[in-house]
Amino acid sequence: MKSAFVFLPIIASLITGPLAAQWANYPTPRIPRTADGKANLTAPAPRTPDGKPDLSGLWDKISPKYDRNIAADLKP
Repeated sequence: MKSAFVFLPIIASLITGPLAAQWANYPTPRIPRTADGKANLTAPAPRTPDGKPDLSGLWDKISPKYDRNIAADLKP
């Protein structure tokens, strides 16, 4: 029974690992693109109708290091 608990994290990582890149080749329609089709990283931020930057969308989760201590890299 102990060996099942050893392999559980390995199996879980193999199953969930590919999920992180499932949208890698999906062309998001609202991203400005250059002539060759790549994302234009120098384009201005999209704006909402009232002129504020549109920050909606998918965001990565915060690193566990900063989840517990936002000033983790600062000197005391």
